[in-house]
Amino acid sequence: MIKEEIVKDYLKKIKPVDHMAKRRIMLKEAKSLKISGSLGILDTIAKQVLSIKEEINPYNFKKSIVVMAGDHGVAKESISVFKSSVTGKLLQKISEGKAPINAIANTVGAFLVPVDMGVTEIVKSCPTVLNMKLGYVTNNIAKGPAMHRGQVIEGILKGIQLVSSELLIHSDIIAVGEIGIGNTTSASAITSLLCKISPEETVGQGTGISLDVQDRKINIVKKSLLINMANPDDPIDILTKLGGFEIVGVVGVILGAAINKIPVVVDGFISSVAGLLAYRMSQIVSEYMIISHLSAEPGHKYVVQELDKSPLLSLGMRLGQASGAGLTLPLIESACAVYLKSATIRESEITAEDKNI
Repeated sequence: MIKEEIVKDYLKKIKPVDHMAKRRIMLKEAKSLKISGSLGILDTIAKQVLSIKEEINPYNFKKSIVVMAGDHGVAKESISVFKSSVTGKLLQKISEGKAPINAIANTVGAFLVPVDMGVTEIVKSCPTVLNMKLGYVTNNIAKGPAMHRGQVIEGILKGIQLVSSELLIHSDIIAVGEIGIGNTTSASAITSLLCKISPEETVGQGTGISLDVQDRKINIVKKSLLINMANPDDPIDILTKLGGFEIVGVVGVILGAAINKIPVVVDGFISSVAGLLAYRMSQIVSEYMIISHLSAEPGHKYVVQELDKSPLLSLGMRLGQASGAGLTLPLIESACAVYLKSATIRESEITAEDKNI
């Protein structure tokens, strides 16, 4: 209970974005060559980021990507194309710089932080992977709770403390995502619970499963909801009953970003579920959160609607690894640069005589 009180104390540190900062950005836009609203959704996001981080240097935009990894006991139900051993093997490749997210991070110029929140396979010789293990695999949610409440509290605190550490505290923006075979099953169960919709609406094909396996996955989600009876008004209980170690970590990172006044770009379905849980813990978190893309998973749209957010991209992605969030970073950086680097109307010597109407 002591650690749970610490989480509550952290939540009290989350403050709304300064409304005067928002006003200053709007006044700057009014004087700029950039026509108001001309960047579409990027306009909204650029204003959001610059209201949070007024002192951003457009010539040194510090971008970070966090990838949380964890294994799921429910993977034993064979509801994925891959066995759970693949999580550790993928984390190994991330540590070697050879995974898709490494290519994205290198291309967009982002600092990559892979984190082992609870992977079964031991990743060999990888000083680049942070060890924040809560365990080696969650319990099978089709048979009972995924973990203990204390593990959830510990994981949230670790995520908050990671953002508060020297590794990430100087970031202008953080993208967060995850890997974990079986985690779409957990995410679908949580979505069904929080959004009050049936598993038939939330369960997709994940890593590319057949329709027969998808039907089995739907039944597993129904079973996990019935057995665990998670309290929909208690995010920590939901994570305890239906979550994953990496999902817990993502919740912590999102809360940590809000606490430290850093914009956080959330990846796809699973990470957005973590975002919704963080939002249920503190609604102010929404002011710091950006949804990077709408994934191919059917449950994602319900989570986005619940958050009242507009995803920046819709490309049918389902790669995971914070890939979608990583790909949006240069778009957000460019949009912010437009606000910060564009000449003013006065500097351009544009007057009323230059208008037709």
